[in-house]
Amino acid sequence: MKKTKNRKFPGVFLPGRMMRTMKLMTLLLVLQTFQVTAKGYSQENITLKMKNVTFAEVVKEIERQSKVTFLYNHDYVRELDRLNPDYSNLNLQEVLDHILTGTNLEYKLIDNTVVITAKQGQDQFEQEIQTIKGKVVDVQGHTLPGVTVVIKGTNLGVATDMDGRFSIQVPRGKAVVLVCPFVGMRKKEVNYVEGKELTIVMEEEAAEMDEVIVTGYFQKSKESFTGSEVTINTEELKKVGALNMIQALNAFDPSIRLNESLTQGSNPNVIPDITIRGENGFDLRANADDATTNPNAPLYILDGVEVSPERIYDMDLNRVESTTILKDASATALYGSRGANGVIVITTIRPKAGQIRINLNANYNVSIPDLRDYNLMNAAEKLEYERLAGLYDPIEGDLSTTYEREAQYYEKYKNVQEGVNTDWLAQPVRNAFSHTHSLLVEGGANNVLYSIDGFFDRNRGVMKGSGRDRYGLGFTLQYRIKDKIIIRNYASYLNTHAYDSPYGSFSTYAAANPYERPWFDNGELRPTLLNGSANPLYDASLPNRSLSDNEAFSDNLNIDWIAGNGWRLIGSFRIEKGNTQGETYRSPLSSDFLIEQPPVNEYVDEVTYEQVPLEQRGELSLSSGKYLNYTGKLTVNYNKRFGEKHLLFFGAGAEINQNKTSTYSFTATGFADDRYSDPAFAIQFMKDSRPGSSESTTRSIGLLANVNYIFDDRFFLDLSGRYDGSSLFGVDKRWAPFWSIGGGWNIHKEHFWSSDNILDLLKIRMSYGITGNQEFQAYQAQTMYQYQTGRLYNTLVPATLMGYGNENLKWQNQYTTNVGVDLGMWKNRLSFMFNYYYKKTDGMLAKITVAPSLGIPSNNFTSNLGEIENKGWEITLSGSPLRMPEADLEWRLSFQISQNRNKLNEISNELKNLNARNNMEMEIPGNVYEEGESMTAIKAVPSLGIDPGTGQEIYVKKDGSLTMEWDAADKILCGDTEPDVFGNISTNLYWKGFNLNAVFQYSIGGDVYNQTLASRVEGVNPSGNADRRVLNDRWTTPGQSALYRNIRDYGQTYVSTRFVQCDNYLDLTSLSLSYDLKKEWIQRFGLESVRVSFYMNDLFRASTVKQERGTSYPFARSFSFGLNIGI
Repeated sequence: MKKTKNRKFPGVFLPGRMMRTMKLMTLLLVLQTFQVTAKGYSQENITLKMKNVTFAEVVKEIERQSKVTFLYNHDYVRELDRLNPDYSNLNLQEVLDHILTGTNLEYKLIDNTVVITAKQGQDQFEQEIQTIKGKVVDVQGHTLPGVTVVIKGTNLGVATDMDGRFSIQVPRGKAVVLVCPFVGMRKKEVNYVEGKELTIVMEEEAAEMDEVIVTGYFQKSKESFTGSEVTINTEELKKVGALNMIQALNAFDPSIRLNESLTQGSNPNVIPDITIRGENGFDLRANADDATTNPNAPLYILDGVEVSPERIYDMDLNRVESTTILKDASATALYGSRGANGVIVITTIRPKAGQIRINLNANYNVSIPDLRDYNLMNAAEKLEYERLAGLYDPIEGDLSTTYEREAQYYEKYKNVQEGVNTDWLAQPVRNAFSHTHSLLVEGGANNVLYSIDGFFDRNRGVMKGSGRDRYGLGFTLQYRIKDKIIIRNYASYLNTHAYDSPYGSFSTYAAANPYERPWFDNGELRPTLLNGSANPLYDASLPNRSLSDNEAFSDNLNIDWIAGNGWRLIGSFRIEKGNTQGETYRSPLSSDFLIEQPPVNEYVDEVTYEQVPLEQRGELSLSSGKYLNYTGKLTVNYNKRFGEKHLLFFGAGAEINQNKTSTYSFTATGFADDRYSDPAFAIQFMKDSRPGSSESTTRSIGLLANVNYIFDDRFFLDLSGRYDGSSLFGVDKRWAPFWSIGGGWNIHKEHFWSSDNILDLLKIRMSYGITGNQEFQAYQAQTMYQYQTGRLYNTLVPATLMGYGNENLKWQNQYTTNVGVDLGMWKNRLSFMFNYYYKKTDGMLAKITVAPSLGIPSNNFTSNLGEIENKGWEITLSGSPLRMPEADLEWRLSFQISQNRNKLNEISNELKNLNARNNMEMEIPGNVYEEGESMTAIKAVPSLGIDPGTGQEIYVKKDGSLTMEWDAADKILCGDTEPDVFGNISTNLYWKGFNLNAVFQYSIGGDVYNQTLASRVEGVNPSGNADRRVLNDRWTTPGQSALYRNIRDYGQTYVSTRFVQCDNYLDLTSLSLSYDLKKEWIQRFGLESVRVSFYMNDLFRASTVKQERGTSYPFARSFSFGLNIGI
């Protein structure tokens, strides 16, 4: 008896009989699914009216009428070369009997295949038949059960058994080609060599990803794609070792810019903010740090459906199969009003057939606070700065105040002499340990595939008490019906729990004085510090909390019907239902509920406080919300080759979307102490407030079409159109058309192109099109009123104006031109890609703040504000300087460089009014938009520096005269935050299973307004700590040349060109090393693959600007160890 080695799983025992029973049941299910019912073709009537024809011509006509397939040795039918069949309404058997009468041939009908052999008895018949045996495996050697093995040109076939083996009979002497189609695999054709047992190796469809562009609606051939795109496969994605998907994308394309947040740093609860090819509209947010509110953020498509940036941020990286970045109109036009900012299309892993497979992935991460950009004074330096700033100068004629000042100084001096030098920056931070675990179980036969995936991610932030925990579960079931219809359903659940640090803003600790003692001698925290101000560590020890929870369930159903003759129908429906909750609690003992009292003596740095009334102490804010989104999509494709040179693709479809949200919230105050923080113990709602609620429902519909034509694989043309309707706009402006046209030339396919040319690829493409944007909240086109239930008039409920609607809102349109060149040399060992683009955006949508005098209650108004243009170029050069297949060695380099320039062509009157207000900003440059200038321009009053005689700043007025009086009217254009060039440099070295990857990012020429100089060197209050330059580089004595003004002048710093600096930087964003263990080492343990990885992120940064980064939440460097096991 043949022994079978059963794979063991810890804690699971399966008796041999049970295993055999399970295998037999699975095999029966597979064979039942594969079963082909023989039809009575012999009962179909056939009519033949032919003269002087060959047997092959007769067979072809019979196959056309009866749909059977013939299988025979051509040597047997050579004598039948002149036939004159004349039959009417005969069945198949009668026709064959007439044709073969008088010959030495006979036939047998096997299913729907006619096998013709010589008449030499049953024994001789068996000698004329050969049996082909073999097995089917994947590239990793896994056997594949349920694979269809068919003789090419016939319907004669079998399905592989549970061990992946097959056996099929064919006539001898015939050249046999076996065809193996299988879901999730590339179709395989194998020539059979008589006498040999076959091993057919099938490759996954993902191997063709480099040749296919996934647009989210249709799949396009890369050779005929006219748009600008970048495709990233899962292996490339894993090499960068990013903590989330959005950060990972920044390493692959020069047009993608991660807008680094100088305030939020590495906060795990702030979604990274990225843009593609610059900003296409006004970003008027007060704090542009979060992708969820960025009007210039790209559109994210996950498995064909639009999702939020937060959904991408929280997804499991191990679920990603491929990512495509679509950048120009030809690539994004099918998304119409949503595609102006670019589209990022993410496809998740589909289940693969074969025996059950398990993939385990674990990642362990340590994040270390990155405080290299802080250069604060120590205790002795800080006290000396206070002395130089005049805090302890004697007051002439006021001995009492003079004595108090001296007493304060010597109390602090005593602490310094005793060695007190508190490192406040170290108090709210930690070395954070995070870990991520994911599991994938998959398998199935040809017709039924399944997968179960799950993950758990505990992401701890470097500020104590902060983090983001995520877990999710998904189930995929795919069923195939007769190679025609594929039904796939993916259901998933995702839960996110986010919690902010109770330590508050990191800037509080950067300003704390190092000579302070935060603890008493007995180890207890001091409620207040030396000058009477609150101790931030004491506040952090209170049970304050800030939490948010989000759970979402989604189901994505997809039906793909391959109708035949080039037609394909795809329908999908996705529904997502979610709930959100938020909770923020501030203890009644918190310093938030202390009121600072006016100083008794204005010359003494001493602070006193008084508590607010009891009913206002403590604060609890609760919010809850729910949302229900659904998307339905139906597309039809037609793909047909006409002759040898014409290939046509046509696709059309329709899409509907509805997003519905509702939220409820209230804030309660008046808590006796922290034991009673439930809302039931609150005294009142917050003063001048009441519970609030909101709801939003938006609907959209789109009709789309695409035509792609290829001539002789050389010339290609692509046309796309979409007609969108949205409920966001007014009744008369709800519909708008969007379209694109593109073309290209594969020069390397020309007849004059030599096959031994060093250029393997030379492609020129060009496109033009119109896309749009509708990124604003619902009901902005409608005037809304709010019921005043507290002011009833008898039985009438009055209403007041809540928001003024703009009925003239129109669609934001973007007109894009793109020209590109793709080049490959030496079998693509060296590749080059160039893109030039020009984008003009009109009707830019933005919400602006208006003056209260206009009578709009919310002081906000959404409007079309003007026209902007962006133009730029991108270059990607990559190659393999070292490639030695015999040594299993390859070294690849990639260099990416990009430039973007923008200019305002036209602005509206509303924006001009906003400019007038922003131009008056004194401390931080406000957004001032002028026609003919860049949207990212920096404006400040010109400065000649510090006057050596007085230590005051010298300004230059518009007329060229000098003054020491700052005037906003003198502001000039002095910089631009958009760099001259930026991009990535990456290198990858592979050798015998080892893989070393590094990614650098650089930026040259961009300007920045150095807020550290403006508010932490100048303009800083000496009562708090500051940058060390405040002590060393400030003016102190007449005649001194200094960079910064009088050290005794710590009043407001005005917007000046002195603080505008060129920010050139180079970052080592990721460094990773991985190793794939050899199969012969691990197979003895029942393992298929083992990979160990080590990642490091944000290791190195060099910049020409010295400023504090991560002022509210610090940046971090991370070190990760990863382990991936395949079973």
